[in-house]
Amino acid sequence: MVNISRLSTHPVPITARGLITVAGQGPSDSNGAGKSSFIAGLSLLHADEQWRPQSGAQAAAELLFTAELAGQESMHANADRGYIIGVFVPPAAQTVAELEADALTVWLRVNRQSPHVELRWAERLHVPYGETENERAGGADALWDLLPKANGRSDLRANRLARTLYGSTVRCVSFLSTSVRASLTANLLAQPLNELSPERIFDAVGALTGLTREIELEQRARAQEYEQAAKAESAQAEYELWDGRMRVVEQGIADRQRARLLLAEAEDSWRGRCARYLIDGVHEADRLATAAAAQEARLDELDMQVAAAGEEVERLSDDQAFEASGRARITAYEELKVVEKALHDEHSQNVGAVETLGDQLRRLREEAGAADGRTVAQAETEVALAEERIRTAQRIKGRTEHAIAKKRENAQVRLLREHGIAAVPLVDALALTEDEREVWAARLVPYRHAVVAPPEALPLLAALPGSLLVEDVDGFRAALADRAGKDGNIDTLAGVHGVAGPPEVLAGRVEAARAELERAVAEDEAADREAEEAQRAKTRAEEHLRGARAEDEAARVQQAIIRLRARNAAVDRELDDLAGPLRSTRDGYEAALGERNARARQVEAATTVLANLKKEREAARARWSELRDQRTALDLPRLHAAWAGTVESAEQHLLALDEPEQRRAPAEWDDLCAQRAGDARAACFPPGDPEQNRPEELRVVDEQRRDRRSSAYVQLVPDVLRIVGGFLTEHERVDRDNATQIQSERAAKTMTLRGAQAALEEARLASEALRATTATAIRTKLRQVSEEFDRLDQTYGGYGGSLDFPEPEAPADPKKPWQWTITPRWRRGEGKPPSSYRLRGNTAQMDDKAVKLVCAAALAGAQDRPLMLVLDELGRNLGSAHRRDAVALFENIGRDRAISVVGALQDDMERYAIGASSLYIKLRRPSDVQPYNQAPVVIGSEADAARVQLLSEWMSSFRIVR
Repeated sequence: MVNISRLSTHPVPITARGLITVAGQGPSDSNGAGKSSFIAGLSLLHADEQWRPQSGAQAAAELLFTAELAGQESMHANADRGYIIGVFVPPAAQTVAELEADALTVWLRVNRQSPHVELRWAERLHVPYGETENERAGGADALWDLLPKANGRSDLRANRLARTLYGSTVRCVSFLSTSVRASLTANLLAQPLNELSPERIFDAVGALTGLTREIELEQRARAQEYEQAAKAESAQAEYELWDGRMRVVEQGIADRQRARLLLAEAEDSWRGRCARYLIDGVHEADRLATAAAAQEARLDELDMQVAAAGEEVERLSDDQAFEASGRARITAYEELKVVEKALHDEHSQNVGAVETLGDQLRRLREEAGAADGRTVAQAETEVALAEERIRTAQRIKGRTEHAIAKKRENAQVRLLREHGIAAVPLVDALALTEDEREVWAARLVPYRHAVVAPPEALPLLAALPGSLLVEDVDGFRAALADRAGKDGNIDTLAGVHGVAGPPEVLAGRVEAARAELERAVAEDEAADREAEEAQRAKTRAEEHLRGARAEDEAARVQQAIIRLRARNAAVDRELDDLAGPLRSTRDGYEAALGERNARARQVEAATTVLANLKKEREAARARWSELRDQRTALDLPRLHAAWAGTVESAEQHLLALDEPEQRRAPAEWDDLCAQRAGDARAACFPPGDPEQNRPEELRVVDEQRRDRRSSAYVQLVPDVLRIVGGFLTEHERVDRDNATQIQSERAAKTMTLRGAQAALEEARLASEALRATTATAIRTKLRQVSEEFDRLDQTYGGYGGSLDFPEPEAPADPKKPWQWTITPRWRRGEGKPPSSYRLRGNTAQMDDKAVKLVCAAALAGAQDRPLMLVLDELGRNLGSAHRRDAVALFENIGRDRAISVVGALQDDMERYAIGASSLYIKLRRPSDVQPYNQAPVVIGSEADAARVQLLSEWMSSFRIVR
């Protein structure tokens, strides 16, 4: 060891198994000789986990020589670095040549600054050489520099020390209750076993077997679970607090929404009341004009600010060369991209067109089946013949319809109907029964050619002399009946008689006309059937024509598909040709964008300011325009002209209302408007709402409305409605935005809360899983320790023992470790049940069990690999009668189970150790004046003669073998 505490640089041999005792000779007793530093350095070389190498082994720096601790600050400086050097040879080597060839020299450099531990090694022997202490220490740095670095660039650090040298198994466990490497772990050999609690025994066994790390991992997982629980609780509390506040806001939004409904009702009532009263809008117009003037002044101010901000942006953006270069590269790329996109679009369009044409082709081919082999010309000829047949049928139909019309009309009726006057023959207008026909036959003789028509038809009938016109059929019939007598006497006063003949004559004339009409109708129906048959023939011909045309169109569509597919193949070739230039221009484009983005960030702030000013200016202009439009919309002259001077206009308005509103008196209108305005105001500003929440103008209006002796209460209703409406309008968007924001925030906070709860559940499940895994690992390891303890006890003079280790509940506090307990038990006689270690027994037996328990824990942690067990203050609590037995037990267990037990002794243990140990080392520093130890005294035995011979040569020559 070089610059490690006050230890000398002399090499010290170490045997492979059995007990190695380290004694000391200080200025007054064994204290101060460096025993603790020596075994601490030995444990670091063997990668003891208690140095916490994964965290950098920061405590290793405490091993370095410190002048103040040595009392040499006036003569020596603190060592910034030191070396722990170990030479290892394989157990299988049998000859000196094999041992020398297979030797491996491992160097640990311990630094006071980070990194605190560095590792290098070399094949064969590579140790400092020199006659004096200073020569050996002075050459250490140069020898370190000669060693190769682990990966060629840097050295291995403490976190890779154990795996690099010894693999994944534990190589060394220790009890170092020293000032150099203090440990909170109980030393099972530093005090009587029955004075230790089950918790302290577990801590000691856990340190020897590596379970302490498992406990720490479980505690960290529990801490994470506790942290997630705190976060979830905080998220829940935050959500509830926020939700409480938002419910107040939502209640306000709901109240204002209800106020809007009440306000609409109040405004409807006020419009009804305006049928009787004229609204004075002068005050509102003045207010709007004032607001518009203020807004116009603000617009002027914003115009100046926008101009200044624009100049600032222009000043920052004025770099024509930069813009031209970037624009050229971007344009080149974008033009090619446009070409590429156009080709892709054309390709896609062509594909879509082919698909569409394909569907059209299939449809046309289906339609072509209707042609039945006809060509288009043949089908068109067939259609023409069918149309000619239809025209012939229509001409016949026209003649038959005309004949029917002729049969049904006389000359007078036709003339009147041609001039748009409704007329009908009198004989058709009179409805006569069979009994009446005989009486009326003579009466109608003078009027058999009369027509029924209005008086304005008389000028038209002048063209037909002798025509008779009857205005009213019922009056005509009643008048004839009053004047007529019996036996054909038509007019008794005038003495007019009519001879009609038998009634059958009139009926025969009517029958003849009816027969002629029926013949005309039959001919007309035959014409209809011929027309329908001709139409069906045309329909069939048109189907044949559509099929023939579909066949021709299918051929054209097929050619179009072929052309589109050929064009797509050409487009694919053009895209392939375009790929190379596009890649080249894209590189320039990306570079230009990067430069432009860097440039853009420089003007972003100024642009943002300009945009905000413009936005504010636009808002101010919109507000100014809105105010001006509102003032114009008042249109006071129109209101005076509409309602001031006339009652009729008010009556027309009232007639449009329902009956109860029409009957409502003016005073009732006043009360209704006042009530509804008060309801809207109360809904918008509930009673008890702080006064400062109301607009100042509303407070003034409220003061005026309190004077019920005047008409101010009703006259101020429009102001109330206007103020409430303005307030609601002003808050409508805010309410909508707040409702949207509340909904969004509720969703986000709900998601956050659920995320925290999910994280808590995940941490809880992870903690439970890790705890279950850890508990399984602990139980498995402790069962191994228990089995080893039983085996060792029976092998070395006992009757067997065991360990009780119930699984405890994990504490709720994450700061507290998961504390397990171990209760050792052993049989005190053959066939006896195990009894607790708490029972009082002889001291020798208690110490014997403690030694076996330490060895059992070490063996369980070593996983059947060679192990070094380092014990500080070995046997300090043992009585003089038991020390020899304890030392012998360590020697036997170490030799039989491949354990190297290294123990630091007090003075009174030396006489037991020399004879019972396989190796005895005594460190010497007789005076405080000396900064470093003298050469150590080493006494040992080794069965392998080749190892002794090689060690003797090395110790006597201090050779450096490379």
